[in-house]
Amino acid sequence: MSKTAVIYYSKYGTTRRYAEWIASELEAELFDARKFKKKDLSRFDTIVYGGGIYAGGIKGIELITKNWYKGLSEKRVIVFAVGITVESEACREQCLEVNFEKRFVTDAAEDAGRDSGQFALGELLKEKRMPIRCFFLPGAFDPGQIRGMDKAIMAVTRKMIGSGAQGDSVDGAIAKYMQQGCDLVDRAAIAQVVEAAME
Repeated sequence: MSKTAVIYYSKYGTTRRYAEWIASELEAELFDARKFKKKDLSRFDTIVYGGGIYAGGIKGIELITKNWYKGLSEKRVIVFAVGITVESEACREQCLEVNFEKRFVTDAAEDAGRDSGQFALGELLKEKRMPIRCFFLPGAFDPGQIRGMDKAIMAVTRKMIGSGAQGDSVDGAIAKYMQQGCDLVDRAAIAQVVEAAME
């Protein structure tokens, strides 16, 4: 049986709750990302990483992306991102771009047989999406709980989205969540993450 780590970065507790459920289902070791040492990644065959979505970024995802080409690409890696905007396809796509689109020097396999002097600069640097499986889980938001910089970010976001007068639109729902709070957490949503980790 492969050894599995579930690592999470949670600011307000929702991502931690999902991580605990996933670790229980997988009989995996559970780690807070702030206390996890990257050298310990080598001990595990499967890595499940979870983080909340803040301004499109998955909190703490650098643990995965910065170590992808340092051995993580050889392991089974699953990411879950938690937020109140995950029902929007545009928000999910933006999150994937922000977190997994990277600029790379061209792959050797793509360019086999070509002399390095034949490359134009545009050919040398390409945008590619890192092949990391990412699942989106619905989160929770309590306006009374936010503090510091998060409060300022939420104020800007509220202005960008507007009042929510758009009716049934996703932006309208998100505006309502931001004003009134919401708890969209669903334990059943972990099934896709657990299944992927067990493949």
